[in-house]
Amino acid sequence: VISISIWAQMGFYMLILLAGLQSIPKDMYEAADMDGANRWQSFRGITLPLLMPTLLVVLVLSVIRAVQVFDQVWVLTGGGPGTATVYVVQYIYETAFANQTRQFGMASAASVVLGMVLLVLTLLQLRAGRESDIA
Repeated sequence: VISISIWAQMGFYMLILLAGLQSIPKDMYEAADMDGANRWQSFRGITLPLLMPTLLVVLVLSVIRAVQVFDQVWVLTGGGPGTATVYVVQYIYETAFANQTRQFGMASAASVVLGMVLLVLTLLQLRAGRESDIA
């Protein structure tokens, strides 16, 4: 399930990273080359710091996608064996629609909790990104 999720999203994340790499001015690399910096020093001093906001976006999007994965698990395992691979989103779906009792309130509460967890994770990642920009 993990390898399929990585494979399915890799192209999207690579496009975002490519856009971030193309936004770095070539003049900075030329200046570093004139100052005698090798490739590793240019990567560590220019590419990585200027690519950090883009990496942060990719990290936030990948964490949100990882928590919300439903389709791959449903198609590959159906949540089994037993309930070993039931994700939160699958639990919400089964609680709201798959059971005979149709507990919409419980599913709504789980959805709100999931949204709050994602909000907290996103805010923590953004704060970590801001702190790394300052440092």
